[in-house]
Amino acid sequence: MARKLDTSNAGLFKRAISRTGSGGGSNAALFGLSSSMRYREIPLAQIEPNPDQPRRNARTADIGALAASIAQKGLLQPINVREVAPDRFQIVAGERRYWAFDALGRPTIPALIIDTDDVQALALIENVQRVDLHPLEMAASLDRLIAEKGLIQEQAAVLIGKSQEYVARLLGILRLPTRIREEAPAHPNVSASLLMELAELGDAATQESLWERAKTGLTVKDVRAVKQERKANASSPSPSVEPVLRALRGNVTKIRDLQQAGLLAEEQRRELRALRDAIDAVLGE
Repeated sequence: MARKLDTSNAGLFKRAISRTGSGGGSNAALFGLSSSMRYREIPLAQIEPNPDQPRRNARTADIGALAASIAQKGLLQPINVREVAPDRFQIVAGERRYWAFDALGRPTIPALIIDTDDVQALALIENVQRVDLHPLEMAASLDRLIAEKGLIQEQAAVLIGKSQEYVARLLGILRLPTRIREEAPAHPNVSASLLMELAELGDAATQESLWERAKTGLTVKDVRAVKQERKANASSPSPSVEPVLRALRGNVTKIRDLQQAGLLAEEQRRELRALRDAIDAVLGE
């Protein structure tokens, strides 16, 4: 039996649009968003994908499995669109659902029509709230949004309902070595938190070494232990030559006093000459 359509994302958008940051700016003010929305069953022929879709592989990401699930259980959430011309709509979020309906040969799809000129911002809100956007895709979308709109991290945090610290750490994963960024989407078991911890290590060789372990079960706790060990090693005082030189200078003075007092035997002179030769060898002289 098909499940009832879940329209909870209408409330989700209203909460996200009205969300206010510590500086008092809301998403509505920052991005020109509107809480005006309505439901409609829209022909697929009147809908076009969003060219700025945050998901890089929306059309190819296991559409067959999603289509089979929809055929069995029905659509659980409507797609989200905006009207770009009379009876012409662009997808804000839900492109995988759109392609699944297309694969099933369905002529229409339930849609939530949202009044906005900022497709990218709302697409990001929807994907973040659904918690199914890969951290690297989310970071890239946020980074692009920040660059295009001249935002500060606090404003980006308002958009997705996270802290400024979270946004800073999320953007940090874009600095991971290229190989890790390319391989990470194929390893959904590696959490955003673990990628953030790896990014904060800063050393590419260590990051790549730990990445191999991350693919087979490395935990956030393990990475933090490595960070603590590196921090402890960095804070340990490095060996200093000054105490050695200070002691040597003092002993040279004592030896001079013994020489002047006539207390150095020939055997002791030979030993001092051997020490002098050893010092010359160390200095390469």
